[in-house]
Amino acid sequence: MKRRHFIKSAAFGAASSALFYPLTGNRQSLNYASNSNVSNASDSIRKVRMRDVEIQLVDRQGNPLRNHSVEIVLKKHAFLFGDCNPPMDVLFRQGDAAAEKLDVYRKVFAKVLNAVNSTCYWTERPRNNLAKTEAYQGAYKLDGFADTVDWGNANGLTVKGHPLFWTVPKAVPEWLSKYEYSTQLKFLEVRLRSLVARFKGKVKLWDAVNEMLWEPSLKNLPKRDWPYRETLDNMAEYISFVLRICREEDPDAQFLINDYGLEKNHNEKAQLAANDNDTNAAQAGGVRSKDGTIFTAALQRKRYLELVKRLRELGFPPAAIGMQGHSGAVTAAQQIELYDEMAQARLPLHITEFWAHPKDFGNDFSKLPPNEQDLHIAEYVKQFLTNAFAHPAIESFFFWGFMGMATTWQDNNSPAYEEKPVLQTVMDLIHKEWHTHEILNTDDNGKIRFRGFYGDYSLRYGLPESDKKYLGIPFSVGEYASMPFRFETMI
Repeated sequence: MKRRHFIKSAAFGAASSALFYPLTGNRQSLNYASNSNVSNASDSIRKVRMRDVEIQLVDRQGNPLRNHSVEIVLKKHAFLFGDCNPPMDVLFRQGDAAAEKLDVYRKVFAKVLNAVNSTCYWTERPRNNLAKTEAYQGAYKLDGFADTVDWGNANGLTVKGHPLFWTVPKAVPEWLSKYEYSTQLKFLEVRLRSLVARFKGKVKLWDAVNEMLWEPSLKNLPKRDWPYRETLDNMAEYISFVLRICREEDPDAQFLINDYGLEKNHNEKAQLAANDNDTNAAQAGGVRSKDGTIFTAALQRKRYLELVKRLRELGFPPAAIGMQGHSGAVTAAQQIELYDEMAQARLPLHITEFWAHPKDFGNDFSKLPPNEQDLHIAEYVKQFLTNAFAHPAIESFFFWGFMGMATTWQDNNSPAYEEKPVLQTVMDLIHKEWHTHEILNTDDNGKIRFRGFYGDYSLRYGLPESDKKYLGIPFSVGEYASMPFRFETMI
């Protein structure tokens, strides 16, 4: 992430908080974005996601290639747009019976997105049929994770791994508890080193530590009573251990820390149902820890910033701050307030697990016809994704269940599916509105100029007397690249 963008981000909220409005009431009463609000977002996106590009083309003798037609195509955004892989992991484990469905599923996925979050839980019991890498001691299961990693790399997607370490009880193998803490740390170190080393160069990002603001450290796991207010000292101790081990194995990968409940005060019952697999475990009151602390979004943001500061002082800052986006429907003001505040850490911000479920929008929403609900959700996704893309501190946006929001598949292993409005909405944003595709002619100096999004490109041209542009020159546009680029052609 570009450092000057962080300097600008503190002042971003006032201009952008009015970009979009949350879903309320029925569809007829919605007032999403006036022309001026859309203009604000577009102006910000143009400033923080694009730059002026100048390219000079020469022939093989070094002479300017004058008045020659070229095509400029953005192949992949520098900004990451991704989703998680649990459905494709399940299809992989079903083998030949689901092979065709998996192939179609992946083609739809890769048509829209440029990144995939591949899951590698130590275990994830017993609620979900998710990827478990060592639920039983020494019984490693990495084939599903490796398959997604290899597929992502082969198809030009940036691969992220999730999570390396998560101290919620369901994600720590039961067999680990029979050992004393020092031995537990040794097993954790083996897991970290083995995964990161095996997938070095293939997995570019990792959620190194997950949901530390709500859960105990490993040594305090037996005392866990959610929400658990772990001390900064204990959090910094084990997280710095994890980050140190990971970076020793792969200095070039990005290792994030990741958490939820930051946009607005969190729904306790939903989280207890997800993390404890017990819908009766929730208290009747607010989200209150055993020591009486009431966990608000404001408190968790403050603790997150303090934790990052502590990790930096120890010499082990995360590469980026992960923010999940599981808090339900939020206003644009809540969204931008979060980004502005967290950007004070002077680290890139990643949206790691965004979802939009019908249950997030209230009882009146549930009474709407399904097709109306789908349209509402598509508009909300557009609102949220646009606000994130327009903010200078955000570096990536990963959904948690985009394919479920965007498509409906038959329950059996048939590859047949139906599109939902979210699919075309996101496709239009990434591949039309936020896309660079130009047909240009070089000037007398062999130069072309355009304003393009940051990312990987192809410059395509043809030989003299041919209108077929079948020769390509790959290049990348970044903020600090020196201009003009100078490319020698085959002419």
